[in-house]
Amino acid sequence: MRYNDLGNTGIKVSEIGLGTEYLLRQPKEIVIEVFRKAIKAGINYIDILFSVQKYLENLSTAIIGHREDIVITGHLGTRELEGSPRKTRDVLESKDSFLKLLSILQIEHVDILIIQFVTLTEYDNIISPNNLLDLALSFQKEGKANYIGISTHDISVAMKAIESQKFDVLMFPINIANHQLKERESLLKKCLTSKIGLIAIKPFAGGKLLQKNQTVYFAKYQTAGLNFKKKVPSDINSIKCLNYVTSLAGVNLSLMGVKNNAELQENLLYLNTSIIEKDFKSLIQTFLN
Repeated sequence: MRYNDLGNTGIKVSEIGLGTEYLLRQPKEIVIEVFRKAIKAGINYIDILFSVQKYLENLSTAIIGHREDIVITGHLGTRELEGSPRKTRDVLESKDSFLKLLSILQIEHVDILIIQFVTLTEYDNIISPNNLLDLALSFQKEGKANYIGISTHDISVAMKAIESQKFDVLMFPINIANHQLKERESLLKKCLTSKIGLIAIKPFAGGKLLQKNQTVYFAKYQTAGLNFKKKVPSDINSIKCLNYVTSLAGVNLSLMGVKNNAELQENLLYLNTSIIEKDFKSLIQTFLN
């Protein structure tokens, strides 16, 4: 496993990280198995997306004995409603949900606190006084979060966030399906020069890139702005997708989501696959038009 500096935070993160979104409805045994086998493989970055009671309880059990070995990211802007996660922009709801996350996980702080899934119409309000950014900064001041970040599926929001110099970390969709996304190269360069940590999300475009030989619809939220139909090449796989993302200058980590150990093990083949077998260059042409 290769470890990279996460921007200017001083944190070293594994080149691939574990997203837990698809573990939301899984039983405790599967959550623990996935978590601990990921750690054993060298993954040290864990993204905890929701503040849902049962989901957090399962993760809490998995984390026991490993807190000092991992980088934990939590999120602001989500709450629980009838056992399911719901987006919220309410400051008090967001505050309560984050404190709930810390309490159930039995941890004193997260390493990174992300303001979740920010759209262009929300951005100015979120960074305004007494809103979610100020809430995140208050948690940082209290020692409940070490660094502050933002996630978005909109490249215009990402660029605003970078230029604002208000955030330490950016989470943004990067995959071979958005290879031709306008301004993506500029975004990568700006993250490098400004030393903002860049977490690439959706390396498989929400699983669409793994539907071999099928014509599928890629939505804007999966590609950060592009929507199109395309027949997925027969020779694509998760290993090539991960290699594509991790090879990009400016990307510190590629965050993969898995729902069970079989998916985890398939993705972990990336670590021991030859350069020739990981080569993705023949796939790029498919997504150029």
